[in-house]
Amino acid sequence: MGIPITSLHTVIDEHLVRARRVIKWAAFVVIALAITWFVVALLSGSVGLLAKGIDSLTDLIAIITVFLGLWLAQRSPNQKYPYGYFKAETMAALIVAVFVFITGLGVLWQAIQRILFPTDLSFLILALVVSIASIPIIFLMSWYLKKVGRETGSNAVYNTGQEFQMDILASIAVVLGLIFALFGFPWVEPIVGFIIGLFILRSSFQLIFESGLILMDAGQDPEQITAIKQLALPIQGVLGVHAIKLRRAGPICFGEMHLEVPGKTTVFQSHLLAEEISRRIKNAYPDVLTFLVHVEPVLPVTFRVAFPVNQPKATPDTKPNTHFGSTPYFLILDIDKRKITLWETMPNPFAKELKKRGKHTAHLLIDAKVEIVFVDKMGETPLSILQNHLIHVYQQNSQASCRKNIEAYLEDELAILKAKEKVL
Repeated sequence: MGIPITSLHTVIDEHLVRARRVIKWAAFVVIALAITWFVVALLSGSVGLLAKGIDSLTDLIAIITVFLGLWLAQRSPNQKYPYGYFKAETMAALIVAVFVFITGLGVLWQAIQRILFPTDLSFLILALVVSIASIPIIFLMSWYLKKVGRETGSNAVYNTGQEFQMDILASIAVVLGLIFALFGFPWVEPIVGFIIGLFILRSSFQLIFESGLILMDAGQDPEQITAIKQLALPIQGVLGVHAIKLRRAGPICFGEMHLEVPGKTTVFQSHLLAEEISRRIKNAYPDVLTFLVHVEPVLPVTFRVAFPVNQPKATPDTKPNTHFGSTPYFLILDIDKRKITLWETMPNPFAKELKKRGKHTAHLLIDAKVEIVFVDKMGETPLSILQNHLIHVYQQNSQASCRKNIEAYLEDELAILKAKEKVL
């Protein structure tokens, strides 16, 4: 059985729109920086600034790719793509990571060329001012892109911000090289550039690896898996949880689990149980779009039952009472491996109340951790309360002892008590 979590498309669409908006502004900033670097590079002859201009074109291509990926991710699912286009964003993130790698190779190549073939520079002050001025601009753009990437769950936007962070290092290298060139040490710039290029390559490998994990549906967080399990296990009616799986697609996440419930749990009760689990997971992890709960009915080894009785010291061989809300006592029995292990008589303090005694009695049994109730008849309100708490209510045989009723239940000879149908 699969119970989908309520659609979160509104929130996700807002995240994608925000991500696309910040990427668009990043493109304008890159174009402005690229034009500036190219002009100053032609005037000064700075290979470092020329490399920055070429690098900015790579950034622009990557940004356009991310924008297209985010646009695709916002398209609605269809028959061909039932899970939507969310992985287009992850593919864009992978392409950005590849461009970061290419950028690192370009920086290394330019550095080697400068080491082998030194050149004289002109307009050093202008080149230095432009290089220094571009650093805070790139820093702010990098910080904001990574911030939006984290808040929207967009790896593509975050990776773009990471690439801008690498550009900061490259820009610092250019500034250092120009300063040393100004003081007569032109060979320092390419050495610093070579070291920065190595760091860029290392970062690109990490980005490629992380994007690849997402595309391969790998990289599940063990702590998150454990946390989801702890959300489901305390719910009454849950016997066990296993095979929890999560896979990320861009800014959203898909998940599933196998849920063990008592073998006599009805389809409706399973539905309510799955909805409750889905609600808890949705509240804890808003990025989860769909979480499927596969229900597996199993026969419980131990469980607790209740019978209405008249005697204050009833035993398993006592015959049950025919009333529910007005019964003075309940016989509570613990069953382990089809055998009665413990029993006790619990008084019903609501037996003599005139109003809502059935409701209060139902909550009394809920607090007693009862899982099965045997009665002759019951009002609709207490029956609904017990069923909503996944407590099974069975039609007892009032002429037989509690022990005989339990044996009949274990042989599947008793019927589930149903609410009376209303006549229209």
